[in-house]
Amino acid sequence: MTVGTGPFFAGWGFRAAAQPQSFASCWEQACAQLAPGEWRFAVLASRLQTPAWEAFQAWSRAAMPQAPCQAWPESAIARIDTASSSPRLVARFATGSVCEALALHAARAQGGARASLLLQRIVSADRQATLAVAAAVAATRAQSLETGDLP
Repeated sequence: MTVGTGPFFAGWGFRAAAQPQSFASCWEQACAQLAPGEWRFAVLASRLQTPAWEAFQAWSRAAMPQAPCQAWPESAIARIDTASSSPRLVARFATGSVCEALALHAARAQGGARASLLLQRIVSADRQATLAVAAAVAATRAQSLETGDLP
């Protein structure tokens, strides 16, 4: 499989106390590892009721105003296998990493059934936010013929 040239999907996990600098810390780490591109953000809908949501919006308006943000229900990330795993998160969300599961789910929802993590869980310096990045993956023509999956 090859990673498509489409958008990057940034899954964000954050605590209610996260501040704009929490998100900036994750973003700086991610940008040091990935080339510029089209971005889409994904968050849990349950986080929209926290003070950190306002902090996230303030940060994203300043840093990436063109990046749309989609909120997903917790049920959307349940049972998604992730590279990182926390027993606390498995018990709470039925997935090992909220940000990785969000990134993978958003990429699959936008780009088809397949997605790949480009960056595993990144933690902010203050440990209040996490970020993971995924992209939709297209099957090569040979794999499509073998599996019957069409890109």
